[in-house]
Amino acid sequence: MDWGQIASSFRGSFEGAMWGFVVFLVVAFLSPILWHAISRRFRHRRDMVGLQRRLRAKGITIQEWSLLEGAIRDVCPDDPKRLLDNVSLFHGWVDGLPELDKSPELLASLGRIKELTYPDTHHVFVPHSTRDLVMGASLNMVLHKGSNEAVPCIVTEVSMEGLRLSTRSTHPVLAQPGDQISLFYPRPEAMYHALVKVQSAAGGECRTGHSAQGQFKVRQLREFWRVDVDMELDYLLIADSTDPLALEGSPERRPGRLINLSGNGAAIITPHPPARGTHIAFTLHLPSKTLHQLRAEVLHITPNRDKSRLHLVFRNLDPGDQELIIRNLFLLYREQAGLDPIAESGGATVVQTRY
Repeated sequence: MDWGQIASSFRGSFEGAMWGFVVFLVVAFLSPILWHAISRRFRHRRDMVGLQRRLRAKGITIQEWSLLEGAIRDVCPDDPKRLLDNVSLFHGWVDGLPELDKSPELLASLGRIKELTYPDTHHVFVPHSTRDLVMGASLNMVLHKGSNEAVPCIVTEVSMEGLRLSTRSTHPVLAQPGDQISLFYPRPEAMYHALVKVQSAAGGECRTGHSAQGQFKVRQLREFWRVDVDMELDYLLIADSTDPLALEGSPERRPGRLINLSGNGAAIITPHPPARGTHIAFTLHLPSKTLHQLRAEVLHITPNRDKSRLHLVFRNLDPGDQELIIRNLFLLYREQAGLDPIAESGGATVVQTRY
């Protein structure tokens, strides 16, 4: 018996078994990964085919589907649903397209894609693009020439090409095509600002393009749009702003006059100012609704001979009430725009607007 041949044969069998075992481990390790990748690819393909069929049934063309498929591939290739659930992502992709490539035909196709894919876009709460604006939104328009007056306006049309803005007929838009203007959009969480170019202007109507990608910027809360008003009120001093029963009983009441209001705070003049840091409460009479027991903190005091000015910031303000205040500020200004500088409206007299 040749023990050398036996040993060599055993070594060969052992090495073969070892390599077979290694291959088995590799296959066992990679199989779930490969299966997951293959199943995800098939699922993605199935979803895309289903989406294409639904949109083709609605009337989308082959060319428009290719555009949407390109948007999915560029924005979220592994999760088409993410793009379809967020019109802001689609608008961001459109904003990123080269300006030279945005022909009227392409913009018309993008508009049809948006109409068919996103039939309901009123749910955009935090705008990232001027294309996220909705009809009826209240803006402030500032021309970059002349007096830089802030002119309230309303969005009457949002298209892929741009915006159509309407002001009161007593506030004609004194701009020429190519002029640059600023748009300020107040929201409960912040003030948004965008630079756009005028396409055409006639009377109280103006058409603009959209802002460049990433240029729809957020300004700080302290920069909320403000309106100077003139309204008598009494305010209550709150002993402990953290105590829910602080307003019960007979808190100290002091007279004052509301002279300035924004979505984030107010200013009151009073002959008997409280200390800095004091929390107060007062009732605010707006044109559309009365808000009771608004709470505010005295941030700063500007003393005068007989009266002092309290600079207030709202505390624990309900977001719905904050948006209501903002909408009423624009309502107050629009009602007075072009009329006498001092005229009564809902208990308040609008004197001036500023940022």
